[in-house]
Amino acid sequence: MAESFDLLMDVSPKKLAWNFLVHVVRLWKAPCRYNPKEINSIEMGGRIQASVPKALVRRWNDNIDEFKMYKMSNFIVVDKREKTKTSMNRWTLNFSHRTVVLLVENPTFPLQAFRLTQISELLNADRINDSQLIDIMGEVVGKEDPKELITSKGKETKRLAILVEDLDNYRIGCVLFGDMVDQILPYLDDGRVEPLIVVLQFFRPSRWNEKTSVQSHFDISKLRINPDLEEVRDFRDRRLAAIPSNLVRISQVNTNNSHSGADELKRGDVTVNTIEEALNSTQEGPLWIAGTIVAINSGKDDWFYKSCRKCPKKVETPIGNRYECGKCGHTHGSASLRFVFRFTICFGWTMLLQFTKLCNLYNRFKVEVMAYDGTGSITLLLWDRETVQLCGRQAEQIKDEEELYAEGYPAALESLLERKLLFKVNVKSSNIKLYDQVYTVMKVCEDDTIFEMHLPNKTFSTVTDTGCSNSVDLSAAMVDINNLSDSQYSVDVVEDSVTSLKCKTPAKTATMVLKQQIPINIENEEELGFSTNKLTRNRRKRQKMQLHDSNE
Repeated sequence: MAESFDLLMDVSPKKLAWNFLVHVVRLWKAPCRYNPKEINSIEMGGRIQASVPKALVRRWNDNIDEFKMYKMSNFIVVDKREKTKTSMNRWTLNFSHRTVVLLVENPTFPLQAFRLTQISELLNADRINDSQLIDIMGEVVGKEDPKELITSKGKETKRLAILVEDLDNYRIGCVLFGDMVDQILPYLDDGRVEPLIVVLQFFRPSRWNEKTSVQSHFDISKLRINPDLEEVRDFRDRRLAAIPSNLVRISQVNTNNSHSGADELKRGDVTVNTIEEALNSTQEGPLWIAGTIVAINSGKDDWFYKSCRKCPKKVETPIGNRYECGKCGHTHGSASLRFVFRFTICFGWTMLLQFTKLCNLYNRFKVEVMAYDGTGSITLLLWDRETVQLCGRQAEQIKDEEELYAEGYPAALESLLERKLLFKVNVKSSNIKLYDQVYTVMKVCEDDTIFEMHLPNKTFSTVTDTGCSNSVDLSAAMVDINNLSDSQYSVDVVEDSVTSLKCKTPAKTATMVLKQQIPINIENEEELGFSTNKLTRNRRKRQKMQLHDSNE
């Protein structure tokens, strides 16, 4: 009687005596968290994931190989609920002391190692599920130069971006890390005329700035170069039929996103929104807006932040007398007096100052500004790269040498005011659901020509040389302060406008915003005044007069 086997789709935790006939399509060894040289578990993935716990690693280590068929029986079925999944099946087969694994010399059914995802499916997907690892097959048609990196744990590694194309001529960027870079570099010859077919097994899809790509994910991912498999041979034949082998097949490309917002806007496929549309947006993601910076909402100590010298990560939690970056692991600290004395004797004060500077944390910009466009105002957060682009100086340079402005921030930041710019802002979930009023700026464009080309029609009404138009529509009614019946109403509205603009804004800047962005039809400016204190006194006086009249 023939032996019966269970199906992987029928797995459940209701029994232990499972009996399977399976191919192992992917196997990797997960290192211990605190000792990378020690194996914590052996993992297998495919139609379902199987796991060998640490207690049984010695028994099964090097006894199971990829692409071979085995009879496996007796498992404990658990639901691990892993954040990163290699299978669509929710259950995991845990090896136990009763588990039996036997090699099958003559497989009874063919190997189907991959569950390939079409590149077009990824590019056209409304949402990318980055927790589900996928398989992709394609020809390498582009490459970047490899780069050296430092991981969050301080480990040195490599990064290489390549471009992969499928049979339908759809392309997707792929980022390789670590040993995979050394694995593929010998195949990336500039004059290569034979197709380089790769299978990206268990790679993580991602989408950032509307760009979809895949990347290797720690020890789980596997890069297979020209594997001797039936589906790969068929792919190669079809590619050669479309593109002759006498042509150069791999070109030098640059898959990095340009830091210049002007380059993105020049492509012509960008829609610039009004500030009102950005504030009312219910969709997460980046969008472009146009606006004039009318206020700086930063004070004495919040226009910069302390960061790691090797990466822009904020460092704020001390460990004793030193700081350690949680991203790259770089350590910053203060030297002891004995060390300072000995170093000074050996190398002098100049070298000591340079050494101390390298040990200390680095100052980077974090400037909060308010922008206005005629439809509304929005609070924007400019990080270091964008602020340096606009003011032309580093925060580290002006931290000590610049005198603080009256409102607390350096005078060098005054150059940001009255700048008409295009901002690429990131609308986050907190902006939509939690009503977070601060929007992060991802890119800026300061080109006047591009600004005028992409300016929405609803924004930036014409103003006079003094910064004031002849009239303004307040609360859907034209207000004329010369009319006595409207004067009280108009002053209240103006005072409310000043109050809203002064939220986290220095008094001087808020007054300037009021003069330039809320023009009022008056003959004598001194009759109303632009001091918020005077407006408040006028309101109090009216309230007292009303109270006196009611008492009489």
